[in-house]
Amino acid sequence: TQRAFSRVSHLAGYTGLYNNLLTASKMMKFVNTFEKHRQEPNISLEEYTKGLRLQLGEEIKSCKKIYLDTNYWLELRNVILGRQKNKNFVKLLALLHNGVKAGKLICPISDENYYEILLQSDPSTLSASASLIDDLSRGVALLSTEERIKFEILYFIHSSTKGKNSVCHPDIFVWSKVSYIYGASHPTSTTFSPEEELVIQKAFFDQMWSLSLTDMIKVIGMDNILSMPKYNDISEKLNESKIKYANENNSFEQRFLSEIAGVIDLFQPLFEDALVYLFEKEKGYKPATEEVEATNNSGKQMANLIYHAFKKDKLGNYFPSLVIGAGLHASVRQDVNRKFKTNDMSDFRHAQAALPYFDYFFTEHSLRDLVSRNNIRFDKKYNCKVLSDPGQAVECVTKICS
Repeated sequence: TQRAFSRVSHLAGYTGLYNNLLTASKMMKFVNTFEKHRQEPNISLEEYTKGLRLQLGEEIKSCKKIYLDTNYWLELRNVILGRQKNKNFVKLLALLHNGVKAGKLICPISDENYYEILLQSDPSTLSASASLIDDLSRGVALLSTEERIKFEILYFIHSSTKGKNSVCHPDIFVWSKVSYIYGASHPTSTTFSPEEELVIQKAFFDQMWSLSLTDMIKVIGMDNILSMPKYNDISEKLNESKIKYANENNSFEQRFLSEIAGVIDLFQPLFEDALVYLFEKEKGYKPATEEVEATNNSGKQMANLIYHAFKKDKLGNYFPSLVIGAGLHASVRQDVNRKFKTNDMSDFRHAQAALPYFDYFFTEHSLRDLVSRNNIRFDKKYNCKVLSDPGQAVECVTKICS
């Protein structure tokens, strides 16, 4: 997706930039906000994009958020295609449509949903899936995994040092639009003046912000979709590692801390990026080489601090994406009767997206059982109701809509 849009975002002029988007679909809405932005030269690109995200978060604040894993999306799509024999899915789709229309619920998608939906090679089923997602998500998406972790880091730093009122609450700020599901990119290095380039950047953001998933599929094209890289299956390596290190930890708590240490080490560069970002925001300029080196050392110190805070169980609900990933891995490692499966990594990413930021999570039996095990109880920790039976999902949505 990023490759497809990067060809658009680096064109020299905005006429060509918009034509590239518009020729992809005659039906696409043209959003012309150039004059608006010329009248607002003092609003930076960061201020403008942040404002739209805050506005979006406020707009859906009162809606119950329901996370549908990809299997649920596909089962509901089958209703539309006349392939669904389970009457509960037929009822569920009608209820979800009514709930979205009434403003009582919404079903945003995650980057994992997006990736899995685009694995379809049949244009007709892909189109039906995209249309359904457009309807039930209203074009809203959760921030990508990396963006969420960056936000969780910044949220921890700000709220710990300056109080929770100094930073946007995750319930408001973790939402974006499907066109930016892998992060935002902007036209740069154009032939225009800095002032006009800013106008182009904000107008381009408006155009992208308005795109539906159906629009995006038309822009990307089936050839590009079919050639997108796929995740590697690492389940075999995880099972080998599980056996190899089985005797290193004697309890679930030890395995959990071991996983936390590994995850924190993996994401240490994100801690450093967060500190560089905060440095620039406070000082108003990019850090020099020696200042970057100091930031790197601070990133290591922060990683150590966070690990020891985890060890003492003093971090509450901070860093949910890291905690959920580590906890699910530790739980499988602890279970001598269960091996890592091919779909586990995808399931874990669904859980990381759903549990901290949604009110309900509709998924498969195995993942429901895993996240609610007594050694983690992530459904209780994050106050997210996890259901796998479509009949129970019908009852749940009926109550929301009543």
